[in-house]
Amino acid sequence: MKKFWTSICSIVLAAAMLLCLVACGEPSKDQLLKDYSEAIEQEMKGCFDFFWNETQTNADSPAYGLVADRSGSAPSNASIASVGFGLAAYVVGVEEGYITRQQGEERTKGTLQTLLRLQTEGGNATKHGFFTHFLNTTTAKPASGSEISSIDTAIMLCGAITAAEYFGGEVETLTNQIYANVDWTSMRMQRNGKKYIAMTFSGETPITPWDYYAEQLMIYVLGAGSPNENYRLGDEEYYDFTRQQGNYGGHKFYYSWFGSIFTYQFSHAFIDFRNKKDRNGTDWWDNSVQASLAAYEYCQDNAKLSQTYAEGGWGLTACDSPSGYSGELGCPPRGWSSSDNPNYERIQGTIAPCGAIGSVVFTPKQSLEALTHYQGIRLINGKYGLKDSYNVERRFYASDYIGIDKGISLLMLYNYKCDGVWTLTNGNQYLQNGLAALGFTAA
Repeated sequence: MKKFWTSICSIVLAAAMLLCLVACGEPSKDQLLKDYSEAIEQEMKGCFDFFWNETQTNADSPAYGLVADRSGSAPSNASIASVGFGLAAYVVGVEEGYITRQQGEERTKGTLQTLLRLQTEGGNATKHGFFTHFLNTTTAKPASGSEISSIDTAIMLCGAITAAEYFGGEVETLTNQIYANVDWTSMRMQRNGKKYIAMTFSGETPITPWDYYAEQLMIYVLGAGSPNENYRLGDEEYYDFTRQQGNYGGHKFYYSWFGSIFTYQFSHAFIDFRNKKDRNGTDWWDNSVQASLAAYEYCQDNAKLSQTYAEGGWGLTACDSPSGYSGELGCPPRGWSSSDNPNYERIQGTIAPCGAIGSVVFTPKQSLEALTHYQGIRLINGKYGLKDSYNVERRFYASDYIGIDKGISLLMLYNYKCDGVWTLTNGNQYLQNGLAALGFTAA
């Protein structure tokens, strides 16, 4: 009898432990949204305020609607990428109740009118429909030394498409005109028998290819789906760029040259790659999940090297650093160091909050834990939410907010809350045509 009851108790205990494991597993999305609602709202509102306030709003200015690249220590030029994130931010602002629909639509329409005028007036702010990366916020003229940029133009278009799907009417008409004016074929270039899209021009010659995986997925979708069939890309440029697979902590994924986490985020902020694979079977959504997990684990594994990591910071990405802005911050595997050698001195241990926050759709629990950690650091909190970056051991706390970093934080938090941007862009015929032309199908 004693053995019988011992067996019964063992079975009951095992069952109870199993139930506990199920019940005590990863929290649900609903639970996370409830637990972190105040933290999410605080950062979203701060991010939105950056775009609403750091924009040229003089109705008589030729730069109306252009958004500053950064805000803080010194006057800033406008960034075309910031404009793109801003156009999507106005949609978020209306939906979240920060502004009225009329306010959002008026700001959006005026911005698009500025962009269309710059495309068509024959100045040097654009070439073949592509925009200069940085423009003066008063004159809308190119900033000294700034390049025509395919990726920044693509971010602007994705933001405009988001707004077009939301507001419709004249916003949609203006967006389609701007989009149709971009000659994607003018950026084509070849190297070693392969076809690529260039990053910029030297005179009329496209130079510096997107020959390695990075944040440029949106370029191929936009190019293949262009409303102007004369400017439309095929699929060669998409399938020809180098895909190098690596591993960190058991997470296998195609990695970018610098390993900066933003490269796994930017295209996903606008285009819904969930449950999709291309003709080669590549799942870019899962790729970003694995890259985000690797980025999280890298900082945990190297906590002994960095007080910033040890306290909970993670997500190495391009940002301001103690030695100035750096685009080289990223964790292995990466193109410039594809082995597991961390090259710690080059990485520096500087963290940008947007790194972890921008991966909230891929690693929600880890990202939201990081968000609340950052909000507890007084020196990086301000009027626009979290400032750009910090490094505890070097006593560095950035004074600036950077538009693209506030943009990726806002849109990814919004997507995590309600699929907001994705719901809109999933309804855009040109983006869906582009995905289909590249061979994406349901996974």
